[in-house]
Amino acid sequence: MHQALLIFVALPVVYSVSLFGWCYLAEKKPIFSKRNSRSTLSMVCGHASVLLILVVLAQVALRFYSSLPGWVTDEAFRLRGSSHSVFEMLCIFSVLVIGAGEKRWIYVDRGLVEPESNDSPS
Repeated sequence: MHQALLIFVALPVVYSVSLFGWCYLAEKKPIFSKRNSRSTLSMVCGHASVLLILVVLAQVALRFYSSLPGWVTDEAFRLRGSSHSVFEMLCIFSVLVIGAGEKRWIYVDRGLVEPESNDSPS
């Protein structure tokens, strides 16, 4: 049950929060504004598709983990005091590439300039 909870609940929630936080905070891309030419429905459907792909990839990775060769699953990289395997690094890299692709797809700038705030004297 813990594995199912991890794959079907934790992975989509953490990925969604990370992606939307990345788009909003780090990149300053207001994806739910009028500057985005993608519709909200299109963004939600695209994001749901990506979440489905991630869940399927996680299921496949966990099913085949035990049959992978030792050089893939043995701890080979030492980063910040903890060791990581080639498999873990490949999974992290894959999620980052998928996230970058989705971020690029989800936000298409219309080129509209947002009006200035009313704080400036007229």
